Amino acid sequence: MPPPFDLQTAHRLILEQASALPVQSIVLEEALHRVSSRSLPAMLPLPAFNHSTRDGFVLGASTDVHGKYRIGGEIAAGDTCKDHMAKGEAWRIMTGALIPAGGVRVIPQEQCMVEGDILLISSKGLLAKNSFIRTKGSEIAQGKVVVPAGTPIHPEHQALLAGVGYTEVPVHLRPRVSFFCTGNELVGPTATKLSGQKVSENRFLLNSLTQLSGAIPTDCGLVGDNKNELRRVFATLDPDKTDVIISTGGMGPGKYDLLEDAFIEAGGQVIYNALNLRPGKATLFGTLGQSLFFGLPGPPPAVHLLFHELVRPALLSLQGIKRCLPEIVKIRLTEPITCPEDKTLCLKSGIFQIHAGICTARLPRQSEATSCYLLCPAHRRQLRAGDWIQAHLTRSPFRG
Repeated sequence: MPPPFDLQTAHRLILEQASALPVQSIVLEEALHRVSSRSLPAMLPLPAFNHSTRDGFVLGASTDVHGKYRIGGEIAAGDTCKDHMAKGEAWRIMTGALIPAGGVRVIPQEQCMVEGDILLISSKGLLAKNSFIRTKGSEIAQGKVVVPAGTPIHPEHQALLAGVGYTEVPVHLRPRVSFFCTGNELVGPTATKLSGQKVSENRFLLNSLTQLSGAIPTDCGLVGDNKNELRRVFATLDPDKTDVIISTGGMGPGKYDLLEDAFIEAGGQVIYNALNLRPGKATLFGTLGQSLFFGLPGPPPAVHLLFHELVRPALLSLQGIKRCLPEIVKIRLTEPITCPEDKTLCLKSGIFQIHAGICTARLPRQSEATSCYLLCPAHRRQLRAGDWIQAHLTRSPFRG
């Protein structure tokens, strides 16, 4: 039997199977957190016309150096003025209003004085170099890419895309995820628990983690530790209607760890069934028809960690996100850590912080949400406060 794969090899094998899903066009209002399937160039320039950045007066061309102009009109924001300003003329103008043809600069109203139909401009206003005009396309030229391919669309993107002419956007389909949790000891939250039984935490964990990864979850329920129940749940899964299947439990060497055999009997192809990683020695990845399959261990902390390290990269890749692997940072420990003595890379939950410009991390306290995973080297059993190691951040590309 070949030795277990390392984490980097597992990433490569998973992403080789996780090609981007097909594309659909959706209305811009529904595009939040969907992933653009192609680069989106501006169809219109931004701004779309020359406009004033201040309330004041727009001036026509003039050789008058004394700051005296005849007031010839007024233009408010939203007016579609098509008249041409004459030389020596000034028009009152509001912030955001279209600069009429012939307008060359705007004088803020605090630098102006009006006497009847005559505008008098202060010397400060005359000498100012700022024209207070934002020119057409000065922010974004027509044709410039505003959202690159593979970008999760955030509210800022939606506003920008609306401004440059989009009403619909092309995005990758969201992955459909089916999951089930195995174990004779597991019951639902409303069931009467007998001695030796417990509520399945992983059902809630997988449902939430799947949604946070941009995918659509389907809970296939609890499955007992016997071949008939496992055969039943695999038979109910339609590989044409699900992109990823996840199970928890049944992955050890024990008498009731039957998951791998049931998966193979259902037609599954095993790509790996162990990793040189703690936790993760007892984990499986393969394919069932067109679906990717992840067999994870049972303890919820291990499920959370391995979902982040193995499942989420696949879900992001299926949506067309290029940078889908966990982000690596170098951190300094603020507390000592003890690791197992099995010469295996050990991942531990951590709390990522920045102090005085230095990235640091520590183990979480009770009820603290994990913000990174610490990569404790295989050759180190004791890590001291102040040691530098690598960590994987858990932040999601869908959170901005």
